[in-house]
Amino acid sequence: MRNSLIILSSAILALTACKNPSEGNDYTTRDNLNTLVRHTIANSLAKLENSVTEIGDTLLYPTYGTEDLKWKTNSSKDWVSGFYPGCLWYAYALSGDKRFAQWARSWTSGIEAEKHNADTHDLGFRFMCTYGLGMKLDPALSEPYKPIVLTAAQTMANRFHPEFGALSSNWDRQPIENTTPCVIDIMMNLEILFWAAQNGGDTNLAELAKTHARTTWKDFVRNDGGSYHVVRYEKDTGRVIDKGQLQGDTKESTWSRGHAWLVYGLVCTYRFTHDPTYLDWAKRAADYFIRNLNADGMAAWDFQSADTQTDVSASAIVTAALYELTDHLPSGHERDHYGREADRMLATLCQAPYFTVGKDTNCLLEHSVQYYHLGHNVDRPCSFADYYFMEALYRYARHYLRQDAQMALLCDQP
Repeated sequence: MRNSLIILSSAILALTACKNPSEGNDYTTRDNLNTLVRHTIANSLAKLENSVTEIGDTLLYPTYGTEDLKWKTNSSKDWVSGFYPGCLWYAYALSGDKRFAQWARSWTSGIEAEKHNADTHDLGFRFMCTYGLGMKLDPALSEPYKPIVLTAAQTMANRFHPEFGALSSNWDRQPIENTTPCVIDIMMNLEILFWAAQNGGDTNLAELAKTHARTTWKDFVRNDGGSYHVVRYEKDTGRVIDKGQLQGDTKESTWSRGHAWLVYGLVCTYRFTHDPTYLDWAKRAADYFIRNLNADGMAAWDFQSADTQTDVSASAIVTAALYELTDHLPSGHERDHYGREADRMLATLCQAPYFTVGKDTNCLLEHSVQYYHLGHNVDRPCSFADYYFMEALYRYARHYLRQDAQMALLCDQP
């Protein structure tokens, strides 16, 4: 069976790109939202094609946008390096244009240098958005790509600490003596361990990943459903010493992107384990996120902060997660509920002031936040927002555009 591709002809793409959805459309109707998504896909593909020229060097990776919406770049050592190649892979999946596949392979190849990088907890981001996604879309790449991902997974697994049952963070801006930090972001990096365990790696990697997920739920999630960003464990005993925020507003607030990592990571954990506990946790984490959204479906950078600066990246991450979550639910009220929430967020992401349609930029989404209190890339585009936006568009197309006359879905993988 051929792998997951949505084929969109160049002629239809050009036609769609010239048409704008009418102002004031009701995007709660499926037909109107389908039109908006087709238009957004077309414009996103055009911007990503132009980005190849803007970036130029395949060893440089977009990180965050400048004030005038141009990409800043860094090497593969940056934690975000996998997201741009991932966008190119999704562009290939949404267009069938082999140029995107070639560009994706070129930028993916530079990530290999990180497979032995023991100084980061973000190898899942780097390798599953690039090599992992490439193998999903083109099985012929499994032979060269698989050993690279398996090596990276083992490097990642070496961060596991049995004394507290989780993988450690590689940084802590406010370290406490004799403690080991763990951050909620690591939930997004469990996928590489699960994948490796199912594809020729040490099967114990899946147990490490499940243990980490259980520890995260136990130690990071508060009674009200909100979450901490960091938990610090005593090195010898594994006892919890401190909980708080690194990138959030206050110690007891909830940083929205961190909570988005939690939602997505739990959905992914259920995908690999089929353990209903993780599905229940994913829904509970998603419910908290949804309850705290602004009226337009976008998340503030911190759910309890008096400053309601939007962080589009958090909503993009959860939108992609919710479309997968609906795949794991039977038809009925719950599935419809999470699908409606995903549609609501996606419709907002596809329009101004968030989607950059009509602007002279190759960034897709505006108004994300890297690190609010440090003033780092506040209210700027970022590569991870664009990646999860492209993933959300792809997952929407799998759900609702499979019968489109110009699109042919060839596989049902998430």
